[in-house]
Amino acid sequence: MKILIPLVGVFGNAGGWRVLSKLADYWIAYGHDVSFLAYEKTSEPYFPTKARVFYYNLLGEIKNHNNSDAISPLFGPLYLRKALIKAMNFLEADIVLATHSFTAYPVKKSNIKAKKFYYIQAYEPDYYYKKDIKTRFFKWISKRSYKLGLNMIVNAPMYLSYKEIKTNMFVYPGLDMQNYSPAITKLKQEKTILGTIGRKEEYKGTIYIIEAFKILQKKIDNIELHIAFGDKELEKNDGIKVLNPHGDQNLANFYKSLDMYICAGTIQLEAVHYPIIEAMACKIPVITTGYLPASSLNSWMVPIRNPHAISDQVLEVINNKFTDKMDNAYEDIKVFEWNNVASKMIDYFKEI
Repeated sequence: MKILIPLVGVFGNAGGWRVLSKLADYWIAYGHDVSFLAYEKTSEPYFPTKARVFYYNLLGEIKNHNNSDAISPLFGPLYLRKALIKAMNFLEADIVLATHSFTAYPVKKSNIKAKKFYYIQAYEPDYYYKKDIKTRFFKWISKRSYKLGLNMIVNAPMYLSYKEIKTNMFVYPGLDMQNYSPAITKLKQEKTILGTIGRKEEYKGTIYIIEAFKILQKKIDNIELHIAFGDKELEKNDGIKVLNPHGDQNLANFYKSLDMYICAGTIQLEAVHYPIIEAMACKIPVITTGYLPASSLNSWMVPIRNPHAISDQVLEVINNKFTDKMDNAYEDIKVFEWNNVASKMIDYFKEI
């Protein structure tokens, strides 16, 4: 099959982009022809891929090379959507896969003769929580994207019937279990190292982890909080270190350096959260508010927005080494292995 993945704009560095690059590589290994279509201003994909990349300009013309000097249009994704529709009209494919709410409309409106799918990696309207006009408009676009009649595939069972989303197809995000794997040997550390992925948004929960850490500092000595990709300003807090483990290998090493990983997200708690499954694959104890496949059998569960509960569970992990939970977690995340994920989506492409 010839599979086209169009983008409104450029490649990004969030976890969802890794999913697209990995899916493309596995599909190519299966013998399929996979291409991305991106705005010409884009740089090379942050997550490398074997897929070919086509580019389009503001006139919707197809280019074989990117152009870093291309302008960023005044109305951003709204203008690029029109250019993307024109560009897709020049191409041929068996499958076109939208992967974002801004891409869904161009895929729907293009004249390309192909089966049209929409891979949904999160319920996007929840992330447009500000009240300004631009944010409210983008929230409306994202809600509308689920009603366009595309063949929707979600990345977790919770989204099968979730608000505007109605579908019967789901494919988990994948996990490289060769890279994210238990440490062969773990050096004994004088300090207890807690870790998290740092984000500014309240719903990511970093602020509650920092509050929990401050509580713990009053109870135990030799404890540090390592925040990956956090704001350097956080290092003004005693005991906090901000790291930037770019790339899968460095990120895996980050998890393996920890005594436990903490997630305190507050929304869509039955979704898949990459740091959870990555830490579990490294057999690191996980303290979390939710996210698949976390449960009381494989992790330490806490309620949302509760720093005291987080600190209590950290002490529980320190004082009681429940290795069976880590073993359970390692078994539970095998469902996310990339070959299982990539082949399941191909089956959906063939069925429709």
